[in-house]
Amino acid sequence: MASEIAIIKIPAPIVTLHQFAALEGVSYRTARRWTTGDSPRLPIEPRVIRKGCKRPGGKVRIYYARWKEEQMRKALGHSRFQLVIGA
Repeated sequence: MASEIAIIKIPAPIVTLHQFAALEGVSYRTARRWTTGDSPRLPIEPRVIRKGCKRPGGKVRIYYARWKEEQMRKALGHSRFQLVIGA
């Protein structure tokens, strides 16, 4: 058995929707669709509704490191890899 460790480089642990779309090669609309609803496909930073408002404000921020780790674990079938953040 090989004991090789895969190394995955990502720019930041948390990214915005536009950055995520560019990194993953999907459209902004597709990335937006993955973050909305009661059970989003992507792990997002919890959004708060400010006092006096009906909806949460600000940009959606995606936990990219967590999502990439989950994707790699599924694709490789093991967890022998390293995420290099800031590369």
